[in-house]
Amino acid sequence: AYPIDDPMLMDDASGIPSDMLAPMQPAQEVMAPEQPQQQEQEEDQFERLIRWADLKRTRNIAEELDDAELSKIGQRVHREYEIDLGTRSDWEDKSRLAMDLAMQIAKQKTSPWVGASNVVFPLMTTAAVQFAARSYPAVVQGRNVVKGVVIGPDNGIPQVDPNTQQPAAIPGPDGQPQPVWQIPPGSKRARADRIGEHMSYQLLEEMPEWEEETDKLLHILPIIGCVFRKSQYDPSMGCNSSMLVMAQNLVIDYHAKAMERAPRITECLQFYPHEIEEMVRSGLFLDHNYGIADNSNGDDDAPHEFLEQHRLLDLDEDGYAEPYIVTLHKKTMKVARIVARFDPDGVEIDTQEGQIVRIKPIHYYTKYDFLPNPDGGIYGVGFGQLLSPINESVNTALNMLFDSGSLQNAGGGFIGRGPSMHSGSIKFRLGEWKMINTPGQTLREAVVPNQHQGPSTVLFQLLGLLIEAGREVASVKDVLSGETAAATMQPTTLMALIEQGLKVFTGIVKRVQRSLKKEMNKLF
Repeated sequence: AYPIDDPMLMDDASGIPSDMLAPMQPAQEVMAPEQPQQQEQEEDQFERLIRWADLKRTRNIAEELDDAELSKIGQRVHREYEIDLGTRSDWEDKSRLAMDLAMQIAKQKTSPWVGASNVVFPLMTTAAVQFAARSYPAVVQGRNVVKGVVIGPDNGIPQVDPNTQQPAAIPGPDGQPQPVWQIPPGSKRARADRIGEHMSYQLLEEMPEWEEETDKLLHILPIIGCVFRKSQYDPSMGCNSSMLVMAQNLVIDYHAKAMERAPRITECLQFYPHEIEEMVRSGLFLDHNYGIADNSNGDDDAPHEFLEQHRLLDLDEDGYAEPYIVTLHKKTMKVARIVARFDPDGVEIDTQEGQIVRIKPIHYYTKYDFLPNPDGGIYGVGFGQLLSPINESVNTALNMLFDSGSLQNAGGGFIGRGPSMHSGSIKFRLGEWKMINTPGQTLREAVVPNQHQGPSTVLFQLLGLLIEAGREVASVKDVLSGETAAATMQPTTLMALIEQGLKVFTGIVKRVQRSLKKEMNKLF
């Protein structure tokens, strides 16, 4: 069997292994002949699995199941989604705080008084923008996005003379013998170049959303620390599709060791009523009455929430759970669609026992990590988790300095009963003098202003220390952002500082390119 992810073993014309182009052999050839009744039963199960494994993913398996079984599946999908959601509650809180800091969203503040200073220092915003600006040209290098790699020798395979069993040769123009090649030298390199050129064309021309969402991915990744891409073939568009999926919308068991080993992966989707009707009429969704969407506020066109769960189910009741994709309406828990998550060639059968041994699932999602999670969680770590405490401390110190300056400038104090103008509160316009029937000495003794020390120099030094510590974590240096004042710095010293400052970025970009390689294999 040819591994599907090996580009060198594919057929030149279609990109599909030659043995996959042949029709599948009847199921009875792999069944045990000594048990006729069991053979017929196993044959029916196997043929049904092959029929469900529709390569175009247009068959809705839910149409073949009764209402009781669909209701049971819907309740199980929703219950296990809630279980996975609960395992990542702490991560969600940290991610929400990180996004608020990056977007500089200031929450309402009533302490120490209403209207006190509430500035959000753009430490995380600067770090995310700097990372995206440096990593985007490294990921999308002009039009050569995909590059094929030659593995093994590329010296060609000579034609063998059947009579002498030696490499065949023919006379050349100069009379010297020249070898006859079955596969000429450089064929692997030429084919790798063709594959890279074609896939680059697909990404930049046939999939116009890919480059735009890559730019968005590189801005979100340093904040949240983890972003996903969903790669699949879109039959309605007739081309590949690779859509950005926010980590908040992809629910996985937080303690799962890897994407491929996670028991369930649930994506939260939204469909408008007209989109649901289109999918019902095209046979992709079952015809259910989903009612009014949650939080519609009287809007009949408000989107409905659906759960697309990639999971294992034992629909043929043979004791082995097969990989499927179940689409569920979240509010009513009604199953709208079930589709196989495997291909016919992914079904492995034991010819001796006549039973299914393993079904290789298709993985749609590719995980992009900013930094590996130190506690072993499935979601990566970004500047949001690393810089949140420092950024909040910077905000606190900065706002305290503003508030102390405001108190010092505002004035105010106490006025005794001696001077009286019989006018209540006294307010001055610029350059105005007011007459008062009180001697100056008495007035001076009756007015006691509030004494405020003003902004603290120690607090200001602490603020600078915190900002510098945050920039150390984010690797945002003056020499990298073009703000250095060392005009007389030696070129070798400047290059050494730049190289040292880019160490962190180089490692993270390498991690992004590793995930990009997995995404390209899915698209291939």
